[in-house]
Amino acid sequence: MKLRTRLLIFSSIFLLVLPWFGFHFTARIEQSLLEGQEEAQSMVASAIATVLNGYTGLFDIAENALYVYPVKTLIDIDGYDEDWQALLPRMRVYRDEKDRPVFSLLLGDDPDYLYAYLKISDSHIVYRNPRYVPLDASDHVRLEYLDKNTQRHRLVILAEAQGRASVYEVTKDWRYWKSGNNISAVYAWWRETADGYDLELRLPRDWVEPNRRLSLSVVNVFGENERYVDTIVSTHSNAIDGLNPLMFQSAEISSVIKNLSESDSRICVVDRYRRVRAVIGGQKVQIPLCNNIDRVSEKLVNRALQGQTQVSRLQREGETLIVAAHPVSNEGKIIGAVMVSKNSRQILAMQRDTLMEIALASLGLFVLVFASLLFFSSWLAYRINRLQKEATGLIDASGRFVREVEFSDSHRKDEIGELARSFSRLLDRLNSYTRFLETVPRMLRHEILNPVNTISMSLQSMPGESAPKPLQTAGAAVTQLQLIVSKLTEAASIDEALSQDAMEVIDIAALLAEYVENSQLKHPQANLCYSGRTKGVYIRANDIRMVQLLDKIKDNALDFSRPGSPICFAIDVNHGGYVRITIKNEGETIVEEQLSLLFQGMMSQRTEKTGQPHLGIGLYVAHRISRFHQGKLTIANREDGSGVVVILELPLAERAAAEKTTSERTE
Repeated sequence: MKLRTRLLIFSSIFLLVLPWFGFHFTARIEQSLLEGQEEAQSMVASAIATVLNGYTGLFDIAENALYVYPVKTLIDIDGYDEDWQALLPRMRVYRDEKDRPVFSLLLGDDPDYLYAYLKISDSHIVYRNPRYVPLDASDHVRLEYLDKNTQRHRLVILAEAQGRASVYEVTKDWRYWKSGNNISAVYAWWRETADGYDLELRLPRDWVEPNRRLSLSVVNVFGENERYVDTIVSTHSNAIDGLNPLMFQSAEISSVIKNLSESDSRICVVDRYRRVRAVIGGQKVQIPLCNNIDRVSEKLVNRALQGQTQVSRLQREGETLIVAAHPVSNEGKIIGAVMVSKNSRQILAMQRDTLMEIALASLGLFVLVFASLLFFSSWLAYRINRLQKEATGLIDASGRFVREVEFSDSHRKDEIGELARSFSRLLDRLNSYTRFLETVPRMLRHEILNPVNTISMSLQSMPGESAPKPLQTAGAAVTQLQLIVSKLTEAASIDEALSQDAMEVIDIAALLAEYVENSQLKHPQANLCYSGRTKGVYIRANDIRMVQLLDKIKDNALDFSRPGSPICFAIDVNHGGYVRITIKNEGETIVEEQLSLLFQGMMSQRTEKTGQPHLGIGLYVAHRISRFHQGKLTIANREDGSGVVVILELPLAERAAAEKTTSERTE
């Protein structure tokens, strides 16, 4: 982790403490406000429950009552469920004796009509056939209700095909009609589905007033020919008189509590079965809990229906909803509950404003301090990076100083300035020592060659044949010493010599082809071969240095190749702006650990002694020449293990320069 990153991280941690304290303080304020709202809503719920104690008769509805949902939009009687989408999850399912679902039911109402929607499961629909007089000879739906005179009416709904269904009033046995006339006041539509059929109908609401008793039964007939009643599944399976009470949201309860309602609170009254009996207020409550549902969640009123006041908090859609529930009792018996729900939007508005002010102030302070720290840390990082670049720029890849030691921060009085001055003193001493080492080969050459030349001249003055053997051996040693000094001097001064060479665009393919041909004549015992283009490959280089580089590689290949084995030179230009020259020979491979050390100098892999000194300087010189020409020289063992391959990559010259050089040579 960098110094600037560490400084920013640790500083940010301390800066974040300030807004955390502010947030913690506002959170305590929010908690106090919510607790006050809970207490206020509990008092409202208790007051409404006390008022309703005098209207306990409004809660007397049997558990098997059919809940009628208030309809807010116009329902089109067409057999489709688009108008019922919001209520479909509330469909009540009725099953047969084998617990198989037979039909699902929804009831809805508006001021004029009572609506019913049934989804009926029937694998084989038997439609009415006029040849069969009894009305129970086809699949049908039975509807039974009490009118205002407490008279029971029985209606049969059936169809000859999907479409508008026929409705007849029938006798007590459900087999024959009373008048034979279709009851047009009841509008019904029959539509086939993949699982059976759907039936949608409506009838005047005043037919069921004031008794509000009604039942529905689905009758399944067996066989096209047999046509006898197979199963009957009704809504009144547990009703004594065969009719279900209809339960509407109570207008009476709503009128009692309307004066207690608030515009920003929703009041919901439920009976002991958690069924909604009245809903009022709550225009600003965004999450209604008692809207168009027959039963509220058990966790919202479970304690209230046990006789205790209950307060709940709900997190929905990004806001907090507080629900207070209070039991409604009659003579010690719990008959229902009152729920008062209100969101915390208005109450917490002031708290949010305070939090926003603290957040903005903290953000401004944070940005100011953060920007200051960022500027200071960036300035320090810039100075450190500049010092690092200046230090690394003093020395090239070969370890030589390229310019005088001088740092921009040396005059500064802080710690970085002191570090720069320490670096300067250290590198000055290192530069002095490096210059001394660079002069050693020249000094040694001058000091050694003078006595060596004297000895050599003395030995040469003696007759060759009459000279004793020790003198001949001494002459050979002197010659070898001269070669050693020459090679050391060449390696020490190679960079200086390269910097003085003239560079031009040359045809490396023609040079390499000619070089291999001349080398074959020079070494007739060797087996040299060449493959690739013989002209038209241009690089920017010094041709003499290229020949020197090739000589170093060729000499090593000749020394390490098996006698008579080929030494192959090849050239390839398909390497993305580079020309690749490979020299392969067959012989012993090189230990992998030694491959990376071959270009360091003074590293020789020869095990046999010859008459020439071998210091490993040849590959060092070749490597320096390739680096000077912006190339890359690598040595590796061949993949088949038969020998060694040397790869030289050099950048191709630009086409314009190459064409200009070619035209000048042609002229």
